[in-house]
Amino acid sequence: MEKSVREIAKELGIERYTFDEIFELHYSNVGKVEMFSEKGICTNVEQLRENLEYAGKRCTLYVGFINFLEKGISETEQIIKSESCDVGAQEKWLSVIQTHRDVYEMMGYLTLLQMDALTTNISLFLAQNDTERIVLCKHAYTIIYEAKQHDLFRKISAGMQKYPEDLVKREELISLWEDIKTFLKAMITIEDAKDIRNKLDAHKDVSFMTQIALYKKCDWAVCIVNLSAFVMLIEKIQLYMGIIHRNVRVLYNQYYAFMEERMKQYEEILKQLQEY
Repeated sequence: MEKSVREIAKELGIERYTFDEIFELHYSNVGKVEMFSEKGICTNVEQLRENLEYAGKRCTLYVGFINFLEKGISETEQIIKSESCDVGAQEKWLSVIQTHRDVYEMMGYLTLLQMDALTTNISLFLAQNDTERIVLCKHAYTIIYEAKQHDLFRKISAGMQKYPEDLVKREELISLWEDIKTFLKAMITIEDAKDIRNKLDAHKDVSFMTQIALYKKCDWAVCIVNLSAFVMLIEKIQLYMGIIHRNVRVLYNQYYAFMEERMKQYEEILKQLQEY
């Protein structure tokens, strides 16, 4: 009768390990999560699910608005090319709707980032056993790594700074991003997340033992806290984007005032021509 792997290992004196001994998963550190929940981090799964669903619904609205504005952009560009128009007025209109489109693009981009973090956090809370927890943890490190390594928030800041001064005050932006930098410093460092992202999650190291060693660095509570903080950061930016979005009407009002003055000029020219 063929011997089992377990029997052969026993005969050879090979040491056996428990799951916890191999992975050293800190899944039981619930106290850390509870402590942070007192500081405003949501640990209610149903609430997180509602937030995720709401974010998904917002995305459908953004797609509709962006497609509508893209159509207007395309039509306006064709009119300008035809040169059978008031080019100056059309270019001004084009600038307004392009800015409006860019605002929706930014809001949508931030919402997708938020959905990724929310989905991973929900899964971490709902994990039923250590195996699920240990496999899910690593993606949290990747999310934070990508945000920090690729200067995600700096790029968002740069995009916001391109908006007209009527939409966003530069001094307010400086204050906003100083707060965000402080928040980021308290999160997982690039160094802590790098190997987990590069050798365990986004890419797989060919060495089984290297991957096992990296799993030992994963911390369930730290993942939840950091992803929750990540979501809160995006919410803070989204609130500011909401102000910017409301301020878009200023650009439309300026355009309408410009066109009203333009029409008066046309009427004056027409009146002068009729007098000849």
